Amino acid sequence: MGITFNSKHSSIFGLGAKVKRPLLPGNSDNYISPPGRSGSILFPGKPRDRFIPVDFGFMPASKALFRAKVWEIAAWLYTDEREVLTIDDEPGKYYIGKIEDQIDLEQAFVLGKFSVVFRCEPFAYGEQATSTFVGDAATVTNAGTRPTPAIIEATFTDSATEFKVTLGTKYVRVVHNFVATDTLKIDTGTGAVLINGTRAMDKLDWQNSRYFELAVGGNTLSITPTGKCTASIKYTPRWL
Repeated sequence: MGITFNSKHSSIFGLGAKVKRPLLPGNSDNYISPPGRSGSILFPGKPRDRFIPVDFGFMPASKALFRAKVWEIAAWLYTDEREVLTIDDEPGKYYIGKIEDQIDLEQAFVLGKFSVVFRCEPFAYGEQATSTFVGDAATVTNAGTRPTPAIIEATFTDSATEFKVTLGTKYVRVVHNFVATDTLKIDTGTGAVLINGTRAMDKLDWQNSRYFELAVGGNTLSITPTGKCTASIKYTPRWL
């Protein structure tokens, strides 16, 4: 088994890999034990970073090649930012992480062994999916095991004074004098609102709008006013 990290597969470097994965990353919960009260009060937190240890082994043909291979591996694993990490036995899913701490190398003649820990975001992610609104409504299925934010993109075909996308009891409303060919993008994960590619946070009805996430399973969204635009929704399923 191997991994792909920083756009390169471990087999390129002649590495064998053994991957260990926690079942859950853990939560940043807080407990307070008030005086005079039995037990504690839980203040639930969010999932913490996920740590994925990987043991590597390699055996070049000679001692001279050993050191050259070490430098190649070090250059591969070092990154400034988190990068995409995929594991061979989890097709269709990926993590986003970076190497944690120093890496120590064990050498016995031309046999090398070392272990690394990838500090990743809590979730595993799938491929981004896109659905189109038909009749100003869209039904999408979040195939992951956790709620996930969405990106709504609209291109106006007629003039309108506002745009509202609703999911259940929550909606995001943008107030603007839209004209035909205007574009609108709403990212419920970052909170960004862009009109014709330019940030337009002053157009958000912030007093009433509530950014939503797609629940696990089926979700039905609607747009008002009707018949004013063509729209799509993009989302990335995620697993914990």
